[in-house]
Parts: sequence; C-alpha cells; structure tokens
Amino acid sequence: MEGIFLEFENENSLRNYPFAAGCVPVGGDGTEIPSGLFVDACLYPINPSGNLFLSSVSKDGVVEVSDSSGAIMSGKVPSGGSRVVELYSLSGMARHMGTMVASSSEALSEFLMQGKDMEFGSGATTFAASCVFPVVIDGIASLDVGGVGDMSMLVSFANSMSDEVRVSKGMIDGHDTLRFDVVPKYDLPELSSIRQIRCVVDGRTPFRISKLSENTVLVYLEGIDKETVCASAHRENSYEMADTCDCTNSEETDPIVLPYKKQEVVVDIPYRADSAFYLVSSNMSGYGNPVSITLQDGVPIPKTSNLKVEPDNTNGGFIVPESEFIDDVSSKGIVIQVPGLSGGEV
Repeated sequence: MEGIFLEFENENSLRNYPFAAGCVPVGGDGTEIPSGLFVDACLYPINPSGNLFLSSVSKDGVVEVSDSSGAIMSGKVPSGGSRVVELYSLSGMARHMGTMVASSSEALSEFLMQGKDMEFGSGATTFAASCVFPVVIDGIASLDVGGVGDMSMLVSFANSMSDEVRVSKGMIDGHDTLRFDVVPKYDLPELSSIRQIRCVVDGRTPFRISKLSENTVLVYLEGIDKETVCASAHRENSYEMADTCDCTNSEETDPIVLPYKKQEVVVDIPYRADSAFYLVSSNMSGYGNPVSITLQDGVPIPKTSNLKVEPDNTNGGFIVPESEFIDDVSSKGIVIQVPGLSGGEV
C-alpha cells in the first residue's frame, strides 16, 4: 500500500488534511501531531452530535475519535504494523465506523507508541468535512434487552409457550415492524379446569378405544364394520328363505357371547391456549367405522322456586331481580351410538 496515492498525498502535504483548515494539531501537554503524518481519513458516524475530532491517543496506541457528546469510536494498529487505523463504535455493537491512513507504518508506529497519554481538543484536531460522512438513522438505532447492552451482528427473538412477552413481526404502510405483546398469566385454582380425562371400556361390549395422539381417542367396534351394520339394518328389503313344513327344527343355535374387555386410555390436558380433547370415530384402512358421535346441547331448566327477593329502595316494598328469571341450562352431552344396530345378533 506504500506510495499508491502519492499524487494525492503530495497535494495535501502543505495543509492539515484530513484535519480542518485552521487547526493546529497540538495536544494539551504540548504533543504535536507531525505534519503529513495522516494523509487521509474516512469517517461515517451514526447520528453524530457536532464536529468529529481526534480526542486522544493512549500510551498503548489506542486512538479515540469524539464528537460533542464524547468518545464514539476507537481503534488500534495491529501488532504486525500497518499504516491504517481501523475505527470501531464504542456503543458495544462493534460496528466499523471509519479509517485513518498514515503516510507510512513506521511514522504511525513512532507517533502512537510514545509511551504516554495524549489528549487533543476539538479546535486542534477537528476533521475536515470532506472526510466525514454522517449516517442518519431515523428509527431504532440500537436495542438493549434486560440490561445486556447493545447487541451486534444479527438480532432475533425466540418465543416459547411460557414467555411473558410475545414478539411478532409485520408490515404497516410498507414498513417492517416489531410488535411486543405482554401475555398475562392468570393464577388458576387447582380445581378450575379439567386436567385429565379417562376413557374406559369395561364389560361384554363390542366397543373399543384407541389413543391416536396426545389428545385424540378413537372409538370403534371390534368385528363389526359399517357394511355389516347396513346389511343388517336393511335385511327386511331382501328375500329370505323359510321352511313351511310343519316339522320343527330341533337344531338350536347358541347365542353369541361377547368376550369380556377392559380398556383404559388416559389423556392429560395441559394449561395451554390450544388445550383440547378429541373423541373421533374416523374410518381406517379396510374398515368403515359405524360409530356415530354427536353433541347434545343442554335444555333450559325453568326456575320456579327459591326466587331471591330484594328490597326496593326507590319505591319501597320488594322486587325480584331480573337475573332470577333467567333459566338454567342443563349440561351438554356426547351421544355415542351405532345407527342401524338393533342390539340383537348380527
């Protein structure tokens, strides 16, 4: 990189560039920045306040650049030596914010490694306007969550079912937005909701149950499919052979005895927004499920006794509140049946 921009460096050798015209680069302790040491600079601060100037050089060779709010960027020459000082933001985001170029690596190392702290004022080392390119961010410039400091690189949000703050992104008027929703948590009593459902088959019955997933239970019949039930239901529509002889049939068929069966399926219902229990009678491969599951709504129960009477403070006497005339409703139910199955032998 030595001597690549010699013409440019020669043009600026007789002025204070990259410092502004009129500046005398002398520190408070009398330390002077040699003329021609720095030949170029490119600084792009974020939302700066006032002019930028070289504010200090530590005894370890760390260069700091400040504006009217204080130090905003710093940098140090690599251990291997270089004529370039890379400057990074002091906000904690480690963002690259500028570069200062010296005439040579030897001259820069000799100036920075003097073994003492040097400080400069804005009137001595203000950078020329031609090498400062402010970056104006109209919106969120940084984000600090939980006091961890400004984050660098990519920032993302992860949510779980138990988080109190839910973060989502969207689009409003063509602009990307972040939305933060505080999800309240309610302290529910122990007996305020159903926590577990048990499905039981116990007895001589063809009904069977099977757990399909975490909260889904299948109801079906063992050895009886939809085609069998339908054939038995419409048996009167088909021809039937009958013996018209007076002789009696001495052969009697024994009734079919269903085997005893006991099953139990347990479904745990967690505290979640999508908590649900599903009782299904779906078809399976090669099996048409004849079971029908329907919901039965509750019926009104008129309130005809034990009406609550309250004193009428306006007109005197007593009145019956309107809430006492509201009928109760019985509990809803689930009807599990097999349409067409008479209950006899199939």
